[in-house]
Parts: sequence; structure tokens; C-alpha cells
Amino acid sequence: MYKFFLILFFSINIFSSDRPNVIIIVTDDLGWGDVSYNGGPILTPNIDKLAMDGLQMDRFYSAPTCSPTRAALMTGINSLENGVIRPFDNPTADRYGLSLRYKIMPEYLKEAGYQTALSGKWHLGMFADEYLPQNRGFNSTYGHLGGGIGYFDHALSGRMDWHRDGEVLYEDGYSTTLIANEAIRVINNSDESAPLFLYIAFNAPHTPIEAEKNFIDKLSHIKNKKERIYAANITILDTEIGKILSAIESKGILEDTIIIFFSDNGPVFNVDPIAATIASDVVDSKGNTLGLRGSKGSAYEGGIRVPAIIYYKGVLENAKSNQFIFVDDILPTILSALNIKSNFESFTGIDHWTNLITNNVVPPNNSITGNVIVNDERALFNDKWKLYYRHFIYDDNSKKIFELYDILNDPYEKYDLSLEHPEILNSMKETFYKKPINLETPFFNPVHSYLHGDKYIGINNSPWLERNYEEKNPPHPIIQNIIFTWIVFLTFKQFIIPIFFIVVLLISIYIYRRKSNYL
Repeated sequence: MYKFFLILFFSINIFSSDRPNVIIIVTDDLGWGDVSYNGGPILTPNIDKLAMDGLQMDRFYSAPTCSPTRAALMTGINSLENGVIRPFDNPTADRYGLSLRYKIMPEYLKEAGYQTALSGKWHLGMFADEYLPQNRGFNSTYGHLGGGIGYFDHALSGRMDWHRDGEVLYEDGYSTTLIANEAIRVINNSDESAPLFLYIAFNAPHTPIEAEKNFIDKLSHIKNKKERIYAANITILDTEIGKILSAIESKGILEDTIIIFFSDNGPVFNVDPIAATIASDVVDSKGNTLGLRGSKGSAYEGGIRVPAIIYYKGVLENAKSNQFIFVDDILPTILSALNIKSNFESFTGIDHWTNLITNNVVPPNNSITGNVIVNDERALFNDKWKLYYRHFIYDDNSKKIFELYDILNDPYEKYDLSLEHPEILNSMKETFYKKPINLETPFFNPVHSYLHGDKYIGINNSPWLERNYEEKNPPHPIIQNIIFTWIVFLTFKQFIIPIFFIVVLLISIYIYRRKSNYL
């Protein structure tokens, strides 16, 4: 009865008064072990305070990579169904984006009277104006449009990627600080007569891992240079998040604001070796999962279980929830919290607002997440069970791998229980094969990406938004096969070269003995 009146009270409160502001803070490749409230070694006092003040979502699941998570967040439809099955490359290599047929989060909220703003990363299409965020429901937009940028030069693959409202913006500064400054400007200048939806999407700690010197110098006790710069990068991120939270409080809107924080996927530290060769500078990082298996790109826990917090003062605070929440659940949950009517059947995501308020844990019911890059990797969750699937997409004859985990009691995925529980395995496999997958975005072309994909090489051409570039076509299939063979060689050369010399040595010995016997 208490829970019923609690829900009724907050439903009436939201319905009968001005709707609360919604501020979503998304970090880029921040791992489960990259925040100190989870026990990580890098101190994140401001994120920790938000975690202590708010509701820690201890079982929050993203997609394994950037664009798929953002597409699921915006549409309320998981990335395997909305067509964004993988991250988008720069527009010379990849002319795709989140399909225009979808109504997305800022459009829902704008219709309900919200001011809508984006500060930071988009990564859902930049090759044509109609895919830019200012044409998809945001009143104001600022930041970068592609997958990653240099923190100081704001460049991706030789061209600057920095804008305000879709116009090229030349601006000095460290990107994490600039994104936070813009968010604070939006908060301070927001019209108090209308609620605010602010989407803050940091590029930190995505590669290339860079940080300001004064922060690096303060961490001289970290001996490994890469780890020191990575820690400094996250320290700056935490500092700027602290400034945003202070701005919310100073504006006097803390009690009227729902704050959601999460990472778009797991950290980079142990990615697929072929992917690491294709995009070596994109995966040169030092993230931490605190032992969770896998990392960015993987449907193992390290790639999809991420730090997440929701805070609504007086409603969701000072607690931890073990409710399984998937990134496509956020939109229907927000719409429910704001009492915005919609066709919830069009979402794959679930409205968990009531469950979060009452801390009533409802087990997942065949929720799925994943992506398709070099491997098609997916994870299906049902009650305490997780079905893990992997298939190498460039060989139709390669084995389809299914593994079964009791994910509540084995979060590190040490024990594959598929042999012990064949009935559960087969039931979940049957469900898995019934789940739709939308291949609207074509499969990742490793050779094309190797030649023309995202790289961090400074600025040697005009900005992306000036669009004076040509789309690069993949080479002839014979050339592709040659280059792919080269990629495989580079990936496994530490094994191939010794084997080659051993084979040469054995052949030489064989020839020598044949000659000796002949003589």
C-alpha cells in the first residue's frame, strides 16, 4: 500500500506541476573500474558524490560501442533493431546515420514544451544536413559530430570536427572543458518558464588519450606514462562534471531536475586483435573493468555493464538498485517519469520508472544488446541467465558460439553452464533466433576502414562540415583480399614470423639431408 501511494503521489506531482528538467551526462568508453565508487584506482570524487546522493544503477547495460548505444538511447529501440549495428566511420568511408524515420528523444521532449540542447558528441550521422542534431529536435547544438576527436585540435582523420548549430566553429581549448562550459552556459541561460532537456555527451575518455599538462603532472606517482595520462583525462572529466553539478545547484534547479549519468560502453584495453590492427590509434587506451570479462566491442560484461546513476532529489536518492536497465529503457522510462504520452509498444525498451521509485527489482525478460563489427556479438538476458553469442561475420562457415552464464552469481563469466543446463540454453537460443536484427547499416568493411577510417593525424584539410571531400569506394575484391591478408599478417605477426622461420629452417634441413644422402 505504501508503494502504491508513493507512486500515486509522484505521478500527481509531475502531472499537476511543471515537469522537471532532464539532464543526461554520457561519458565515452568509461569502464566499470574507471570510477572510484566502484573501487577503481582513479579518484572520481564528483561522480562518486553523485553516486552516493543518487540511485546507483548497478546493473545498467549499454551496447558494446558508441553509435549503437546512442541510437538506442535516442530511439528507445535497441541497436540490433534500429539498424545502427556498429559505430559510424568518418563520411569519406561511411555515409550512414540513424534512420530519419525514427522520432528521437529531443523531439518527444520538444513537443512537450522542453528547451532542448546538446553539448558534446553526436555520432549518429554527419554526412548530410538532415542527420545533424539541430535537425532532429535540438534547439541548440555544440561539439563534435564524429566518433572521436583530438582533445586540443578537435580533429578527426585530418579535418576539424567542431561546430555550433551545424556551423564550423574555430575555438581553442580542451574538449572536455569546452563541452562542460557549454553545458553550464545552457543551464545558466535556460528560460525558467520552460523545462530543460540537456544532453551532455563527453568524448572523454575516448582515444586519443590526451590531458592537460598540469593534471598529468599532479599524477606523477603513476609510473606508467599511458596510465598517467589516462588517469589525468578522467580526473579532468570528473572535475568538469563537478562544475556542471554545481551549476545546477547554483541555478536553484537541483530539486527540479532528473540527472542521468552513464557510459556509452566498456573501456578499451583488450579489444578484438583484428579491430586493433585496423584502427590502432582508436584503441590505444588503458581502461579498467575491475575483472569483468571483455571490453569495448564485446558483449561480455566488460563491454556492456557500465557505471550508471540516476538522481532526482527527494525521489531517487541515497540508494542502489539491482534492477537490470538497458540503454533503450531510458527513453520510455523518462517519458513515463514526465507523464508524456506515447506509443510505448513501439519501443523495445521498458518503462522502469515505477520499479526505480519503489526499488522493486523485476528480472529481465529476454532483453538483448550487442553490435556487429568484426564479430557479431550479442547478449540475451532472461531472469538470472545470460546467453552470450559470437560469430565471425566474414566466414559463413565459422562456428557460432553460444555460452550460458548465471550472471547474478557469476558476474565475471568464469563458468559456462551451457552443458549443465541444456534446456535453458536451447530455450534461450530459440528466443535469440526469433529476435529481429536490422542490417540497415551494412557490415563493417575492415579493408575500407583500414584505408580510410577514423584516425588521429592532426589537421591537414578543411573541416568536415564544409563537405569538400569525396566518398571513397572500396578497392577491387582482389585488392581487398590482398590488403586483408596483410592486416591478418600484421595482427598475428608475432606468431606468423617465428612459424615462417621454423618452416624455412625445417625445409632447409630437409634439403640439406637430401643432398647429403645423394652425395
